[in-house]
Amino acid sequence: MLKRKSNYQTYTDGWGTAWETVDRRLVSIRQKVIHFQEQTVGERRYWNAYVAGIQINRAVRVPYESKAEQGDIFTIEGKQYEVVQKDLKDDKLPPSWLLSLASAQIEYKEKKDE
Repeated sequence: MLKRKSNYQTYTDGWGTAWETVDRRLVSIRQKVIHFQEQTVGERRYWNAYVAGIQINRAVRVPYESKAEQGDIFTIEGKQYEVVQKDLKDDKLPPSWLLSLASAQIEYKEKKDE
């Protein structure tokens, strides 16, 4: 029997945390655990962002119910990425968000209550 390519999306490559930011500070955790699947950064997506002055380093698919938003910091294994683009992808089930991630230019620190 030939193995058919499944039309079902799984998120088995790892997990990250979405942080809400204000003035280059991590204000609060938007969602602590978001499972993801690695995706390749397409040539069109890469060059369109590059022309706009953004270098996309990574792309991941996350479940539709995820709370990550454009402009958030998404941490994966201690590395900080900025969510520069969020696109709905419904070519596989269940629908998911494709997050384009750029390495954070500065290290964001947690906001301390005063």
